[in-house]
Amino acid sequence: MVSVLGVSVGASAVRVAYPDDEGAVFRSFPVDAASEHPEHVVADAIGTVMAERAADDVQVFGVAYRDEAQATAVQAAIDCRLVPEVAAALRKLEASGQLGDSSTLVFYDLGSSGLTVTVVDRLTGTVLGTARTDEISGDVVDRLIRDHQLDEKRIAPPADAAAESALDARCRRAKEELSTNTAVCVPGDGGLLLLSQDILDSLIVRHVEASARLAREVIESSGRAADAVVLIGGGAHIPLVASLMESWLALPVIVPAQPELVAAEGAALLAQEHSGTSHRIGAGGFAKPVIRGGALAGGALAVVAVIGLGLGVGGSHLQSSNGDARPVATQPSDAQMSPSPAPAPVSTPPPSAAVSVPGPAEEEASVPEPAPAPAPAPRPLIPGLPQIQLPTLPPPPPLPPLPRIPGL
Repeated sequence: MVSVLGVSVGASAVRVAYPDDEGAVFRSFPVDAASEHPEHVVADAIGTVMAERAADDVQVFGVAYRDEAQATAVQAAIDCRLVPEVAAALRKLEASGQLGDSSTLVFYDLGSSGLTVTVVDRLTGTVLGTARTDEISGDVVDRLIRDHQLDEKRIAPPADAAAESALDARCRRAKEELSTNTAVCVPGDGGLLLLSQDILDSLIVRHVEASARLAREVIESSGRAADAVVLIGGGAHIPLVASLMESWLALPVIVPAQPELVAAEGAALLAQEHSGTSHRIGAGGFAKPVIRGGALAGGALAVVAVIGLGLGVGGSHLQSSNGDARPVATQPSDAQMSPSPAPAPVSTPPPSAAVSVPGPAEEEASVPEPAPAPAPAPRPLIPGLPQIQLPTLPPPPPLPPLPRIPGL
């Protein structure tokens, strides 16, 4: 089995994906907010995973980059070829089968440090327009939650830096839990952090609406009519984001099952498909991995590291394993869409066959029919007590005729 790694780097974590017998396995490595060299965390994360796995086959190695400055920094730490990250994102989305007939996609990537909106041509992978802002991010949402709790005096102000860091972690946990709950309670020093989905929506609605306006501007400047919006990054779990994007942009919204792992899993798919070949992807190709400084000495496996999710790489494209850049159609054929023969109609019994007890006159005039099925026993009037069966009384005898009174 070919050993493959896919790596994506965000502002708060490095996520490593590698295939397993039961599917993709993911590892997350935190990134220090003060770190100026996340590429070193990439090398350390790769080294950690390689030390845990037995990999004997030397395969290929590639790194996706956000911009030229980042590409230079990555190559200074890791000897590799570069691949555009849009290729990894598109590859994972193609594999998911969620894109349908969409030809122009809007990537809405809301991460911990900011938002990147990118319009991408699905057929060629070309970036048609992109913009980034830090006016909304996962960290901004966490700060809004913290300030609300402090303003409402629901929790005590943190006494030191350690307490402030712990409070930030509680706010982040509350935000994440609200993706699947309507209200959360996060205990900790300073009191309980109580938050509902309605309160969170009221705190972030203006920021999300501003991001929708930004997405609309990027779409208009691209000169193309978008077909769908794909939510990527941890912020895609916020329910309000999906609902506002759909209403403001009037486009269908696609949310992958694990939006924060799209880049890493797509990178693993690309590495597996192109391992052991000289096939080139986008602006760079794959090469044998050589980690500077001996971080991966003795390791042997395929690695694709996806750095960030800023997709502003001009001329990037995604090709399938057979070299054809045209996406595989996912629509079913006419034969598959042909309806199956309808079953023969099942005749229902006539009303006369219903379970009933005929009267004496009806009994004489009716045609003999099969005995009806016994009626189900009546439900007990009082649950838990047996039903009392009342005796059936015979009909009363007819009244004698009244005597006629003469003269009346």
